[in-house]
Amino acid sequence: MDIRDHSSQFTIYVFTTDVDQGASVKVYLSQAGYDAYFIQDPEQLEQRLKENPPHLLVFATSALGESLSDFVTHVQKINDEIRFIAISALGQFDILSQYQAFGFMDVISDEAASLESRVVWAVDHACEKLYLTYQNEQLYSDLKQTKTQMAEVHAAAVTTMKHQEEDANRPAMAVRLNEYKSAQSKEDMIQKFLNNISGTMCLFFKFLPSVRSFVATHANGIDGAQIQGVGCQLESSDLKELGGQLAMGLLPPRFSAMLVEAFHLSPPKALPLYAHNSLEGLFIYSGNLDERSARQLTEEFSLFSLCYSHLVLEKKVDSLEVQDFVTELYNRNYYAKILEDEVSRARRLQKPLSVVKIAMDDLYEIESSLGEAVRDELLKSLATVIAKTSRTNDVSCRTAANEMAMVLPHCSKKGAALRAERLRRIVEGTSFLDNGMKISISLGVSEYPSLCDSSKGLDETATKALTHIVDKGGNKICLYKAPESHKPEFEVPAE
Repeated sequence: MDIRDHSSQFTIYVFTTDVDQGASVKVYLSQAGYDAYFIQDPEQLEQRLKENPPHLLVFATSALGESLSDFVTHVQKINDEIRFIAISALGQFDILSQYQAFGFMDVISDEAASLESRVVWAVDHACEKLYLTYQNEQLYSDLKQTKTQMAEVHAAAVTTMKHQEEDANRPAMAVRLNEYKSAQSKEDMIQKFLNNISGTMCLFFKFLPSVRSFVATHANGIDGAQIQGVGCQLESSDLKELGGQLAMGLLPPRFSAMLVEAFHLSPPKALPLYAHNSLEGLFIYSGNLDERSARQLTEEFSLFSLCYSHLVLEKKVDSLEVQDFVTELYNRNYYAKILEDEVSRARRLQKPLSVVKIAMDDLYEIESSLGEAVRDELLKSLATVIAKTSRTNDVSCRTAANEMAMVLPHCSKKGAALRAERLRRIVEGTSFLDNGMKISISLGVSEYPSLCDSSKGLDETATKALTHIVDKGGNKICLYKAPESHKPEFEVPAE
């Protein structure tokens, strides 16, 4: 995500007795899009905290007229949602580190050099964490609300079944609800909806916002061969007005004309499919349907769209359980599962499987001197490089605070070593962050079955190789050497 798209939503207070420092930091934060204010007087700060509490309070420890613990406790009594970023002398860092549980997001050295830029970095990082936290909380809230709605629909369906079935030829609502809930994917659920409106010609056009296009993917009442390659690209002006047009039951003229010409829909009507406020696509049908068919179509769509939103929310919640917050790679739990699965598959197919463990050199020194915000930004940038240089079937994970792993199916130790060295050189030659910072990485390589005999062994041997090369100074790769007693389960052909 780009925090600049959301920075205006965050209120930041800067509290310091240094007028030049406070005014300068406030200007930098305002230029970054934040709703920022500079406060010099402690009494004014207390009044503003009560009237309009900020998301973040950036304060200089030198401005405090009381102990740090008293100050933090007092602010949290006013509003315990306020988070802190402290500007302090290096000698106080050890003391401030003990306040992480009290809402401290970062600590910044009060050295004058580039202080404003370092504050903006820290605020960006803190607000990104806050935004994602709020977003995830909203996601769980939406999921809970949707489940409640699903329960209400199900209860209504049971009641309806007890009294009457409106149409004996159509499945009861409870049965259709369970059918939708059994769908394994969005595409599967769309096809189930089309199957439930048999007798009515209907097409689904998937929305591709990156190319401003609608592309036909599913159809009912028409041969599937007739929709292959059918789509419509919108003008930029059409895209800006699309939401309003769909809300009024209208389609962009270019899209409507294509539907009339290709499918003789006169006039074409659309049911927009949304999931979590995002347009997924359109169901297109003829506006000449009789009243009964149109009513059945819209009733079925209401049930379908509720189930569809529930499925999308469940998928998003599932992704939270397997994704690392900082790097957006898979996390340690997912790594353990996929490694075991891949070793089993490699054993069954008798194909090699390699793991490359990666650590950033001098990461903790970087964190101590530049802060957690810079550390996390570097880890995220490194993860992006790893992802961009990986094959489609490779899996990249963050497995520890300073450790990432690449799981490489059908890759021997020689191929993995070449991949590792190529990645090391790419990182060594890349400039990171806005100031062109250079970093280096260390890499440990192992392979099943030539160097170990299990998923646990593959992970441990790759870690040993990484630890060995880090202890030697880093910026190199190390290939694990199997003991002479090791006997591979099967032979890997020489490359």
